[in-house]
Amino acid sequence: MNVKQGFPVFYTFIEANSIKKYSDKANFDPNQEKTFQDLARRPDFAKLLYDSIAPSVYGHYEVKQALAFALFGGNEKNIVDKGHRVRGDINVLLLGDPGIAKSQFLKSIQKIAPRCVYATGKGASAVGLTASVKQDPQTGEWRL
Repeated sequence: MNVKQGFPVFYTFIEANSIKKYSDKANFDPNQEKTFQDLARRPDFAKLLYDSIAPSVYGHYEVKQALAFALFGGNEKNIVDKGHRVRGDINVLLLGDPGIAKSQFLKSIQKIAPRCVYATGKGASAVGLTASVKQDPQTGEWRL
């Protein structure tokens, strides 16, 4: 725990005398595996997935969809000839009026993702999530 800033820092540490690989296949119960396969075949699987994120919050379909994308991530792209790499992470920034369930969405995601770091308000700048709003001098529009 980073005591000064108050946010967790995760790392993996394994101490072992011997490691033996048993199988490439995950150890699912056969009934669980069949349930997953049945779910994957459903035509309404995406809607079912989005509705399962913060089920106590009605609506906000696009927000739930964006959070589902962030949970599963995107595809990493390596441009070999230019030596450029684009990470496959999908980041979501939730902005809105108070009382539209932003915190409930984030708390729901925090329960699902084991390495999730919940950051709002003052703590957001501590984990590098600071944003600023500036006015474009040419158009006068406000931008994030």
